[in-house]
Amino acid sequence: MSLPALYGMEDLRRRLAESAAARRLPQSILLTGPRGSGKQRLGQWIGAMLLCEAEERDRPCGACRSCRLADELQHPDIHWFFPLPAPKRASGPEKRRELLEEARGAALAARRENPLLEPEETGSAAIYLQIIDEIRERASRRPAMGRGAVFLVGDAERMVPQASSTEAANAFLKLLEEPPSDSVFVLTSSRPGLLLPTIRSRVLAVRVPPVEPEEVERFLEAEAGIEPGCAAELSRRAEGRIGRALRLADPEEDLRAPAVRMVCAALSPSRGERWSVAAGLAPSGGRGGYADLLDSLESVLRDCITLAADEPGFAADDGLASEIPGVGQILPERWISALSHVDRARDAALGNGNPQAITAVLLSGLARELRPAGTADRNGSAGRGVTGAS
Repeated sequence: MSLPALYGMEDLRRRLAESAAARRLPQSILLTGPRGSGKQRLGQWIGAMLLCEAEERDRPCGACRSCRLADELQHPDIHWFFPLPAPKRASGPEKRRELLEEARGAALAARRENPLLEPEETGSAAIYLQIIDEIRERASRRPAMGRGAVFLVGDAERMVPQASSTEAANAFLKLLEEPPSDSVFVLTSSRPGLLLPTIRSRVLAVRVPPVEPEEVERFLEAEAGIEPGCAAELSRRAEGRIGRALRLADPEEDLRAPAVRMVCAALSPSRGERWSVAAGLAPSGGRGGYADLLDSLESVLRDCITLAADEPGFAADDGLASEIPGVGQILPERWISALSHVDRARDAALGNGNPQAITAVLLSGLARELRPAGTADRNGSAGRGVTGAS
């Protein structure tokens, strides 16, 4: 099967194509944006555009042999790398590299079978030194069929000491410092601040914009076969991220209800309730499904901002007022401040911290932001913000 069409991002794609045609596109690019915003799909599009056999003004044409191979994830000169779980029973570096490459091949085969497949996240998934060694070796070879090679490195922030070792990031930095003349490197990251500063200094950072809601809805209907009414609701909740919409479409992946419980626990006067919610999470896997839970929590908080501001034109969740009592009595500024606590939790999760401990700290921070000023909970701490507070 072929990759689904790339929806939205027309202005960005036009600028990238114009830069490539004018030979101004740098060899190293960093695509940034929230998880699910289509960064890696855009990276695939860049690879197809650079290696397309058509006239420059028509690239990517989608019809030439190079474009067809790119769409089928079969192009020998487009190399896609991403975080992988730590291999078991690896007796040494070479065996570890072999097992990681086998796992990457299996993941790519699964994507060819189901292009809409969301990869399973695990806490040990990282870009290890042996993956960088594979990239460096492939970059040293001549292109197999085209005028160059494109290396797509997804979730590049996983080249961090907590996830693997400093050697992985430093080895990749050397490749960026002296890249082969016929190679282009496209990195993607949801948390670019976690990349080594020296790596960030070697790449052109490009922010991937949200996709228009109608484009998200059109994708869900045309590519995922979702009914129009459901597609419209998923589009609203996805906040311009097609990948997030696909996760929300899976009932097992819809984490809105747990996110609402987290907000209710933060508003509760009982510290024990916050501990109970935190203890109900798995003690590991901060880089896996917990990241999706934080995304859902952020979405719920943004709906709370809309309700508190009394701006129904922004189509906040109409049922939220009954699920979170008193949501409209808290100043919008307090809800906005609460978002910073979610960002700090994300940083801790990317360090592969314990989700239970991260959530306990997160809910304590939300409680301080959201509970009425002067209102102590049962352990004596007080909240900060209510309607009418200055």
